[in-house]
Amino acid sequence: METEIKRRLKILNEIKTPVTTARLLRGGMQKRLHRQEAIRYGQNIRSQKTKLQNKLSLIEQQKQSEENVNVFQTSNIELEEFNEPVFRRIRNRRGFF
Repeated sequence: METEIKRRLKILNEIKTPVTTARLLRGGMQKRLHRQEAIRYGQNIRSQKTKLQNKLSLIEQQKQSEENVNVFQTSNIELEEFNEPVFRRIRNRRGFF
């Protein structure tokens, strides 16, 4: 389980999130939609990283406590299905609709 958590963290760390720049802050509704999607995408990645890091730290704490006490305990840490975040494309061409 520990290797799976590390693999997922590695995938999330390699993803580049878009940076909100002054150019992105200008513009109309399409730019606003793009900015909102970029923020949502970044928050999704950050929340998944923190959840995985918390689970990894719990596993390490359990290992340390097992070494000190020499008692084997079953871990109640479960991993939910891993869905890699996807950055949606916002259609911005005139005349699309």
